[in-house]
Amino acid sequence: MLPSSRPETPCSVKRAIFAVTGALELVFGGLLYFWPQLAFALLGRPVVDPVIAHQYGLFLASVALMYAIASIDPIRYRQLVWVALVQRGAELVAAVIDWRDGALPSSSFAMLAGVEVGIGALLWLCGSSGTSPRPKRAARARSEAWLGRALFAFGGLQVFWAVLSTIFVQLGARLLGWKLQDPYTTQQQGIALLVIGLTSLLAGSDVRRYRALIWVPVSSQALGVANAVNELRFGTISPTVALIQWTIQAAIIAGLLGLAAAEEREYAGAAGVTEGVHQRSS
Repeated sequence: MLPSSRPETPCSVKRAIFAVTGALELVFGGLLYFWPQLAFALLGRPVVDPVIAHQYGLFLASVALMYAIASIDPIRYRQLVWVALVQRGAELVAAVIDWRDGALPSSSFAMLAGVEVGIGALLWLCGSSGTSPRPKRAARARSEAWLGRALFAFGGLQVFWAVLSTIFVQLGARLLGWKLQDPYTTQQQGIALLVIGLTSLLAGSDVRRYRALIWVPVSSQALGVANAVNELRFGTISPTVALIQWTIQAAIIAGLLGLAAAEEREYAGAAGVTEGVHQRSS
């Protein structure tokens, strides 16, 4: 649980902080995808690899969705503050390293550092104490356990690729057969994957409480379909590879949504039985 010694931040303020942060992620992601030259000009860097820039922009949409969900009920989703702070911290460390190595101009580093520290401080306010009642559990549905396992598996895989993309960049590129041209953007994309992975792990830890977060991994796979189309356009993958990717992504989306629907039906049925028992006993 986040520290409770700080004064309680009004829920409306928390909603605004999450919503504005998510909007910033979405805007920057849109710039990366539709106008990468403008996005990189703001960073004082040239566009080295437009494919990875587009891919990074797409995944930022899933990150923005995470913030949007948190803004709906910042008390229920207050644990997402930890995910957000990990993101801000990782991006700040990456900026420091790139600035040290000369890959990031001092003016761009100062801007990024100020943004990351400022957003991080605001997000810290969202972690102030607050309680949200957990949903009553009529019975643990079998589908809930399977959905939790699926989210843990997906989240763990995303964290694995995030580590390769941010720390062991060369190894990750070799495993994927990817020609590494822009380590900076690859690392930034890895941080987005880390956010998606950690969000999925949180959703798997309590499916009923965090069920809305399922849309974060689902959205990442849907956007992955669009990314494969983009890679086909640039000629970085073959139609066969694209078809394999689409098949895997469709299977993950169908699996997660199917398990979520089954879990909802089982939960509703168990809750109805429990309610009937209570009525008869009273």
